[in-house]
Amino acid sequence: MGRNQIRKIVLLTYMKVKKDYKHFYSSEIFILTVSGLFILFMQSCGTKDHAITQIAFNTIEIPKDFLFGDSQGLPIEIIDTINLEAKGNPPLTTVHDLAFLQDFFLLLDRRQGLLKFDNKASFLGKIGEMGEGPDEYTMPYAIHLDEKENVVLVADWEKRIVISYDFEGNFISSSQRLPGHPISFYKEDDTVLAVQETLNGTKEKPRQVLISSIEPKTLEVENRERPLYGYHSDYTIIHPIPRILSRVNNATLFYMPIIRGEMSSHRDRDTIFRKQEGRLTPEYLLHFIGFDNTLQLGISQVVMSDKIAFVRVVYDHRSYFVVIDLENNRPLIHLRQLFDQEMTDEMIPNPLDGDVFYSILRDHDSFPEINPQIIIYRLPSIEN
Repeated sequence: MGRNQIRKIVLLTYMKVKKDYKHFYSSEIFILTVSGLFILFMQSCGTKDHAITQIAFNTIEIPKDFLFGDSQGLPIEIIDTINLEAKGNPPLTTVHDLAFLQDFFLLLDRRQGLLKFDNKASFLGKIGEMGEGPDEYTMPYAIHLDEKENVVLVADWEKRIVISYDFEGNFISSSQRLPGHPISFYKEDDTVLAVQETLNGTKEKPRQVLISSIEPKTLEVENRERPLYGYHSDYTIIHPIPRILSRVNNATLFYMPIIRGEMSSHRDRDTIFRKQEGRLTPEYLLHFIGFDNTLQLGISQVVMSDKIAFVRVVYDHRSYFVVIDLENNRPLIHLRQLFDQEMTDEMIPNPLDGDVFYSILRDHDSFPEINPQIIIYRLPSIEN
């Protein structure tokens, strides 16, 4: 309920009681009534760290007929294909993150750790090692390149720290323990932000998304005791959706995972927020229309880039990938296939630069399983 609505209710209550009972408004009942409404009003204002305005600026409707109807393919201009099944390359399991430089690229694998390849996908070596030592990581989850300092930052989810290495793999430094478990990095102007999640989430005490700034050279956490932002989420696990910050049309957008439990419930609305002066202001309301409310429905993945967003919708235990035009507030197409393969989580387009994206493509029919390919491509004039 908005502030203006509550103010109106308080005023109408006062006027009605005053009109009907000339002296009743000074009574104990009136005081209790208005006091209760005033408390509700104050609670609706929230605090700086957790306030969320309730009215979205734009509404994007996604009808069931759109999701199940015919849809054109995604216009793609392939720039490069990197085959990671080169001789001598270590076996890869799940690719968490990628970063490209002029002469090489870095790949973060769930089991292998941070790996360095040349542009022909030949393995050059590891950066850091899996382990418990101060210069090692136990659960690497995201990387950030600082080309100015020639360092790579590695977020260790389990240790709750950030570790830095040079591009040759030499250990430089590690940070203090973060207030939460880091799941991704985001650069906002000249500031590096570490996006984190708290460990436990229950109905009584929801999990939080925390955002702290970090100095890439010294790894000093400038907002350790009191993070820049801290928002409650009803998700029991947030890190499957690590990229919740993005920059769209000169505004910083923030996807707050709000689906309860493990995607077992039905939720026909979800929100993408705009981060503004310590508050989350709803920017886009995603409204699903015509779906059976007895079946599971919700969003399990969001990737935002400039003018478009890629959304993985789960309905009745099946996944559907929707491309949304954020500028014109409409769904454009839904993806059942990409590169002539059934869509998977790894295939959802990940932004590299402007209209250039990458996807991870696997051959699921091969036995034994082989390393995937990285497809780098451009999406020309997707809004048309």
